[in-house]
Amino acid sequence: MRSLSEMRGVVLNKEEKRLLVSHPLFFCFIIVFVFFALIYLFFVTSTNKTKLSETSPIFNNTKIFSYLHKAENIFYTIRIRESLDRVNIHRVYFKIEVPTDINQEQLSAVAQKIVKETIIHEKCHGIRIDFGPFGNVDFAPYGDWSRAGEVDIDRYKNYRFKYVLSSFDTSKE
Repeated sequence: MRSLSEMRGVVLNKEEKRLLVSHPLFFCFIIVFVFFALIYLFFVTSTNKTKLSETSPIFNNTKIFSYLHKAENIFYTIRIRESLDRVNIHRVYFKIEVPTDINQEQLSAVAQKIVKETIIHEKCHGIRIDFGPFGNVDFAPYGDWSRAGEVDIDRYKNYRFKYVLSSFDTSKE
């Protein structure tokens, strides 16, 4: 018959064997965890590259954002904001209500302000701003809403405004 101390030794030997098996599993777990953490960090940093800050150079480009500085003290209401996502293409649609005495320059300023605030917070392949009877404005690759997704966002290098305002149609290059 075995003594209590001998049985404890058997138990310890079994625990030691269990620990020897669990060490490789532990290291595999650590390696897998580090791998997934690196993948996560890669995607987070690559997503942040397309987000802009308030001081991004695109906002100083007067060929694109020529009316942005005139958007002060213009009151408007966002009635609808819809995300129109289709196969990795993210478009945003806005329905905006503005005062009836607003002019085309003020509409352009409001559109540029809305686009700036939107692309600072999320990457978009196209933005359409509907001013109802006053017309609409698109911000998309080459000013063409239908081409959203054809061009990499890449700091919105190839993006332009297209203004279709009160029977006034122009593309701002």
